[in-house]
Amino acid sequence: MQTISLKDLTEKQKEAWRMRYRYGWRMKRIAIELGTTEPAVSQLLRRAQRRAGLPATSNVRVLRTQPRLAAMQSLSSVFDC
Repeated sequence: MQTISLKDLTEKQKEAWRMRYRYGWRMKRIAIELGTTEPAVSQLLRRAQRRAGLPATSNVRVLRTQPRLAAMQSLSSVFDC
């Protein structure tokens, strides 16, 4: 599995990325933590995805089922964050 570095992301993008894909937080919680809106968080994550070199059309998803933690750990292992 290839590791994708997040070193080119802004600090805010890194923070949002970790909250979403490493810790599995929902958009609303991230928005509250960052003091912004859910649409702004969504846009921030899309920009981070492109900046990390992922295709803009790739669907990075968070599973909302019981194996959520395993899926999150699997996804976070791809990224060096």
